[in-house]
Amino acid sequence: MSTTTAPFQVRPIEPADFPAVVAINEASLPAVSSLTVAALSDLVATGVVTLVACSPDGPVGVLVCLDHEAEYDSRNFEWLKQSLTRFTYVDRIALAPDARGKAIGRDLYRALLARLAADPLRAHLPLACEVNTRPPNPGSMRFHGGLGFVEIGRQDHGDKAVAYLMRDPKTAPDIGERS
Repeated sequence: MSTTTAPFQVRPIEPADFPAVVAINEASLPAVSSLTVAALSDLVATGVVTLVACSPDGPVGVLVCLDHEAEYDSRNFEWLKQSLTRFTYVDRIALAPDARGKAIGRDLYRALLARLAADPLRAHLPLACEVNTRPPNPGSMRFHGGLGFVEIGRQDHGDKAVAYLMRDPKTAPDIGERS
């Protein structure tokens, strides 16, 4: 199942996408943690769904989603597992620098939400993520707020600090079609 919004297509990741996705991820530091191709492969295998946004030249964005049952060594994921019983989790969303500001992140979330809504095991689960507050990432906070995410907690890890966000599918607004 693909979602097309010209000139970008959102589709599940393929192994051939891994090098480009790692480059996109690394260009998004420190908003996301660093990845290697091997770590991305493991993360995709652990995840519920990993989507890429592609231009005719290849991937320009990625979104990785896990659920509460994932075996994933992450202090942020562990905080969410202790705070929420059942949930889905956006581990990362990253866009190539020249793809930012073009609603591609919204398209990735729209495709993810459609997939989750069609999954009877996950359709009614809250969707969680975290956003850095140190170093600050106000753009991501605004972006996620516009998608219906609300803050449910904060944690200071010393080297960085994060806000935990949750989107309740029963009360969050529809993010609508691209205009």
